[in-house]
Amino acid sequence: MYAIAASLLITIGIYIFIGIYYLGTHRWPSSYSNKRVLFITAHPDDESMFFGPTIRYFTSVTEDINKVFLLCLSNGNYDGLGEARAAELKVAARKLGIPTENVRCVDRADLQDGSQWSPGAVAEEVEKHVKEVNPELIITFDEEGVSGHHNHISVSQGVRKAVVGDHVLVYQLESVPLLRKYSSFLDCFWSSTGTVYSMCSIKDLITVQAAMKCHGTQLTWFRKLYTMFSRYMVVNTLHGVSA
Repeated sequence: MYAIAASLLITIGIYIFIGIYYLGTHRWPSSYSNKRVLFITAHPDDESMFFGPTIRYFTSVTEDINKVFLLCLSNGNYDGLGEARAAELKVAARKLGIPTENVRCVDRADLQDGSQWSPGAVAEEVEKHVKEVNPELIITFDEEGVSGHHNHISVSQGVRKAVVGDHVLVYQLESVPLLRKYSSFLDCFWSSTGTVYSMCSIKDLITVQAAMKCHGTQLTWFRKLYTMFSRYMVVNTLHGVSA
């Protein structure tokens, strides 16, 4: 029994050491570091809950902070807090390094938080914003939407409908199994085997946590637990989308 317990503790210790070792590392093509990047999300707080490590990577490596943009396709008005949540979004984005003027929060009747979204409606907003900011790289949800939220999935579908094949690079945030999702920095080892990944440094991790706290209307007890254990607060793995 003691031998099993000792082996388990040693294994956990090794994973913790490896996880800490990989903090602050990344794997992106070096040519991407100064591209115009557009993050596309569904709700205010998605940028902090899911994309924080990658936003911090691009706001850190770019020579011009004005090349990083955020399009949020709803103001999160499910509980009638849309105006407050849109304001929280801008504060959180600024904390992550995205200038307020580069943040757009959509308030459209057929793109309301919690309702079913047509990929076509998403594509309309994406096409409009792409023409305005002219991104070279778009980062958004994958076809599983990370949490399985139907709005996240519609965003993924709408982005593909709008821009894939239009000479804009598209990368999607990888959805992972539940055990990995809530393994915090222990997932850094597995994530480091990915083709493209972003991992927070300790400084970035503090920044991402601070950005999430800007969403005061959303800080329920289960979201606080999420920020403590979710690997998306620490590491993102992504994959490119081909036409």
